[in-house]
Amino acid sequence: MPPISFIAGVFATIAAATTMPAAQPGEIRTFGDWAVGCDNGGNCQAVSLEPEAGGSGYGDWDGPVSIVRTAGSDDIFKIHISFEPKDMDRYQMIVDGQLVDTGPIVQGDYPIEIVGEDARKVAAAIIKGKRLALRGPGGENITLISLAGSSAALRYIDQKQDRAGTDTALVAKGSRTFQAVAPDIPMIMVDQWDAADLVPETNAIIALVEDSRCKDERYGLVEDQVYPLSRRGNRFRALVLISCGSGAYNFSSAPYVGEYIESQDGPSGWTFAPAEFDRQPSWGGEGTDPLLVNAGWDEQDQTLSSYGKGRGLGDCGSAENYVWDGDMFRLTDASAMPECRGAYEWITTWRAKYSKSPTAISTKD
Repeated sequence: MPPISFIAGVFATIAAATTMPAAQPGEIRTFGDWAVGCDNGGNCQAVSLEPEAGGSGYGDWDGPVSIVRTAGSDDIFKIHISFEPKDMDRYQMIVDGQLVDTGPIVQGDYPIEIVGEDARKVAAAIIKGKRLALRGPGGENITLISLAGSSAALRYIDQKQDRAGTDTALVAKGSRTFQAVAPDIPMIMVDQWDAADLVPETNAIIALVEDSRCKDERYGLVEDQVYPLSRRGNRFRALVLISCGSGAYNFSSAPYVGEYIESQDGPSGWTFAPAEFDRQPSWGGEGTDPLLVNAGWDEQDQTLSSYGKGRGLGDCGSAENYVWDGDMFRLTDASAMPECRGAYEWITTWRAKYSKSPTAISTKD
């Protein structure tokens, strides 16, 4: 077998990739018992958390309230609550002892969803209140929510969407007319090569592991994953996910891209480089080789995912999805929840669209 070579940099073709501003996910802020954040398109979400200071009655907290508002002219506004509906068919929402909303409970991801003007009325009560109680048809408790910080969280949305001082603001109301701006969502042009089935041999992967950062992080049962990426002419590429340590609920992988070139002088053997990302996966951190957690690969769409849980309950952590553009992985969406306080609703911080480039389509025609 031809010798294997390891290169710490990137392939020359990767360096020549189309320049595009790096993805910049939005930040998530915490105000009291609420977390809030917005994505790059201006859409925002505020999510209730388990009370930080505890307090009487909050042992019945059983799921978050989530308030979502879009930034565009559509101005979609909704409140939804996730919980196990069991056999309940209706709810009552009570803020500081006052009934503010009632309606049906449905089966699905969001048993309760309030939209439009009804959602605005509920939001107004939340902003002024101290505690929200959600009850079933027989008065049974579904969940208790602390409203400490809710006003600041919704004021933050007013500011981020430039609604402060306008007639559409939730908290920072004013007389100014709101001027919606169309969200500028990036479009990633994907240059997908032809399908291929060539992947590195086992001994090539073993040699790669020995040269990798993961050599001393592999213990117990390890499983490396290898997938064909593409072919163009005599060049083949493959995605290699090297097992790089694990815990009780997180399994780390170091992603590499391998390249193999056929030539009249004989095969070149596989060369490997750490996979390139336009935005470093959050688990590995900036300034280091990329590291994925609980990685997933969709071979048909050529999308790669990373989902790292902050704890086993899955109520905090970060998640990213990337598309292979022909040279590197580009971030298509990201979500996170930095607070480990029962919020299973993670906040979206980045979104992008992608499409096959005309060059890629014409190459295959």
